[in-house]
Order: sequence, then structure tokens, then C-alpha cells
Amino acid sequence: MEQPKELFFPIEKAIYLFNRATRPGSGGDKRKFWQEILGYDSPEKIRSAILDSVKARDLMFRERDFYGNRYQAVTVLNGPTGASRLVRTGWIVRHNEKVARFVTAVPGKRQGGKL
Repeated sequence: MEQPKELFFPIEKAIYLFNRATRPGSGGDKRKFWQEILGYDSPEKIRSAILDSVKARDLMFRERDFYGNRYQAVTVLNGPTGASRLVRTGWIVRHNEKVARFVTAVPGKRQGGKL
């Protein structure tokens, strides 16, 4: 299996990360993580921060499924608030394509309570 050489991250995916999907306080409040904890004030800045931090060579193969090959990259993002957090990004390379397409990003788990 060949390593992807290019990343594709449409702005619509960053808009999704920036929007609140659930009631405050219940799991999955993406907006709180990106906006309040890390301090990003626009989807464009989230997208740029991820693309600055993750390169195609960083992608680790996870599995092959009906849609294509799934990859993951874990990185540390330093937000405008000065907070640093581990972020796990998910990518897919569809069958018969070579470009890794952004799927999602979620806060990563800390090892031993530290970054």
C-alpha cells in the first residue's frame, strides 16, 4: 500500500468542527473545544492549523473498509489561547485515489496526564 502524498481538507469539514452539534455540557461539543479551549475564531484558522501541523507523511494506516483506506495522525495543536492539546485527525484515501481526504479531528487522550 502506497503512502498518500497529498492532503485534501475542504472548508466544509472545518465548518463542521466549528459548529456545536449537541447541547452544552453533553458529549461532543466541538465548538467548545475549538473555540473556547484552543481559541480558534474561524473554521479557516482551524483548517490552517491542522494542515500546518499534519503532513501526508505523518499519516498512519488504520484499516481498509468499504470506502477506502483509513488513516490517522496525532499532533499537538497550540491554539491562540496558548493552550496545547493533542488532536487525533482521521483521513481516508478512497479506492483508486491517491489523495488523503480529511474526515474529522477530535481531542486526543493524554498519556500519563501530560502532553
